[in-house]
Amino acid sequence: MGLPKSSLIATPHLPDLASPSSIFDLVNFLFSEFVGVSGSVVTRLCESGYGITREEWQFVAMLAHLGALSPSDLAARTTVDRSQTSKTLRALILKGLVERQRVTGDGRRALVLLTSAGHVLFSQIFPRVVDVHQGVMANVSTSERKMLASILLKMQSNALAVAQDQKAVGTLGRRQGGSRANWPRKAIVTI
Repeated sequence: MGLPKSSLIATPHLPDLASPSSIFDLVNFLFSEFVGVSGSVVTRLCESGYGITREEWQFVAMLAHLGALSPSDLAARTTVDRSQTSKTLRALILKGLVERQRVTGDGRRALVLLTSAGHVLFSQIFPRVVDVHQGVMANVSTSERKMLASILLKMQSNALAVAQDQKAVGTLGRRQGGSRANWPRKAIVTI
């Protein structure tokens, strides 16, 4: 089974991030393609080797590093959509990898934490995911890795600011019809 076809592989030119002229120059597209390729390796590892999804792995890894978290804090720290958090947590509870504990004095709040089985699973998967990381970072020097880490932090901060600015634009959410509600059917010219 080979890697999925990707523009990263098919586009040998250096992307022009300063003056994008095509989709291949847009950072969001480049990251999406990168995650599609490298993330598929982690997904296959989790699903075929351990019977968990990549989203479940993210929760296990976060809880192993940060300790007990509320479900909303856990969702905010991962790439799992908030609407999928409950479903993912239910699956992990059924698998015996996490448990919920009520917060003393507040019957509505709960914390999620790893069980001993969750810690064991983390200790088995994490070294293999680090191997994937090292393979992806091969031929990237220590100084380049530090520079990349710094740039990614700046870009993440910028992305959060852009996302906050865009909330004011008033786009419809999925529950209100999203793109279907705004699609200008008559604006399309057929030939």
